[in-house]
Amino acid sequence: MKKRIINIFLVLLLAAGFNSCYDEYLSPVPETVLSELSVFDTKERVEAQIRGVYSAYKSGQYLGGRYQVYNSIRGDLFLNLQTNGVTGYNTWNHNLDPSTMEVINLWGAIYTAVNRVNMFIEGMEENYDNMMEENILTQAEYDEFMGEAYALRGMAFHHIIQLYARPYNDDPQNWGAILRITAQKSSEENDMARATLADTYIQILEDFSLAESLLPEVSGANNAARITRMHQGTISALKTRVYLQMGDYSNVIAEANKLVSASAPFTAPGGVQYALHDDFEEVFTLWTTSESIFSIPMTTTELPGTQNFLAHYFSDAPIGGLEYPLNHESPTWTSDEFPADDVRRLLTQERTFQGVDYKFIHKYQQSPALDWAPVIRYAEVLLNLAEAEVRENNSVTGRAMALLNAVFLRSNPGAAALDITNVDDFIDRLMLEREMEFLGEGLNNMDVMRTLSEFRPKANVSAVGPGSTQYVWPIPQSELNTNQLVQPNH
Repeated sequence: MKKRIINIFLVLLLAAGFNSCYDEYLSPVPETVLSELSVFDTKERVEAQIRGVYSAYKSGQYLGGRYQVYNSIRGDLFLNLQTNGVTGYNTWNHNLDPSTMEVINLWGAIYTAVNRVNMFIEGMEENYDNMMEENILTQAEYDEFMGEAYALRGMAFHHIIQLYARPYNDDPQNWGAILRITAQKSSEENDMARATLADTYIQILEDFSLAESLLPEVSGANNAARITRMHQGTISALKTRVYLQMGDYSNVIAEANKLVSASAPFTAPGGVQYALHDDFEEVFTLWTTSESIFSIPMTTTELPGTQNFLAHYFSDAPIGGLEYPLNHESPTWTSDEFPADDVRRLLTQERTFQGVDYKFIHKYQQSPALDWAPVIRYAEVLLNLAEAEVRENNSVTGRAMALLNAVFLRSNPGAAALDITNVDDFIDRLMLEREMEFLGEGLNNMDVMRTLSEFRPKANVSAVGPGSTQYVWPIPQSELNTNQLVQPNH
């Protein structure tokens, strides 16, 4: 059977000399147009392509750093010292328009990743018969690669609507993502309208469900491979976040129960052996603890780029760029709910800048930028489950209280356990815990918007509520110029 020749932007000559398992999974490979060589004629080339798909997500403009940054700095948890438009000042200041560079660059990075997925899926489908006839892949290997691709696409669609669309809980019929599920190979294919949020979430969950059906079960101790590649546990964790955004609390509980035991100490009842790690700081310095579910790894030869990496934004010099210190006046930081010796309060660096004392978080400590960028970890799954149980039952269950305490007491082992009986008080306290626990990890914007809360005032920036045009990011000018069907945000 003649091998199909495919022109393709992703990957794809084999990169040699990968020395570690996570290098193998996420090492970037050249973007090359291959016109005379089939890129599906050996297992090695197929594996190189899936690494190329992951490498698009590893971009510093996306999950290599900037996505987490933008979702962290919209709220009041951080101050801005540099007023640098290149490093997110307009996002922090709620002063964005369609021509703002972060609006354009992030959109482009996410849809580049989506298109790589679509190229890969179509190439795999078109070459399926040959791969089976020539024993290039087994059926199980084919399914696993395809499952990873669908999972990555579902995650990307969910990411795009966290900034560029109104919250699902506002109105599911609001505009959501442009659902590009076929490969775009020329600008002539660019005209496409946005789907509603309801249809966007249907596509996200379809991608996740298909991925889950294709991926093999993985069990045993956590390791680099399981943290940097999609598998069934990763999908269940991401689904808890997606269903929480939708207010579908029964399904949050169902997905979380796949990863969380019925009672404390909370661990995964099967599959990968997830659990909270005892040492909070080590979660961000060892990178492969039992707590990490999905992260983006870096090596000395694979860095996210200048002014992209997390340490540049959130860490003190010389590792960081003195960009975003903690806001000492934020209700999170001034709250007496967290003891002075809370490990998360202590994981900071002090710096005097222009005569003013500041604190920077110290989660990201590596120079060069070798910190793995966190995407989702076990602590979030526990808190997602706790919130869902209380909202679904309209009562503070014993398990929900134990889940919240598991996260709180991990950083405050000498403190008294929390004991809250009122539903509203519990939700308020849990949201406060999320703000402290996930500083600089990209969850704050998602939590503000899914609860239709306002972005609280900070420094000289006024509060931004759900009725403001600045509550969501605008559709970028680059898309408006080239897509005659896209609906703008107003």
